[in-house]
Amino acid sequence: MNFREFIVKLQNLPEQKKKIVLWSIVAVLGIIMGFFWIRGAVNGLSKFGEEAQKFKMPQIDTSNLPSMPSLDILQTTTPSNK
Repeated sequence: MNFREFIVKLQNLPEQKKKIVLWSIVAVLGIIMGFFWIRGAVNGLSKFGEEAQKFKMPQIDTSNLPSMPSLDILQTTTPSNK
């Protein structure tokens, strides 16, 4: 059966069967496209993870910063009960 005969056969089907054939084709194509989309997303995320592991945070030298005053006064006072 060649392509032209197949199309004629589809055209002669009742409307309900045409819809079933159409949605079956759409479902199969959707599954195939979804498979490749998920595969591409997983591949992209794994490459992103590899690049994120290579990233180094910069080190900040804090040795020459002035020291902070002591906050011991906050620990020694008690709240007043009024």
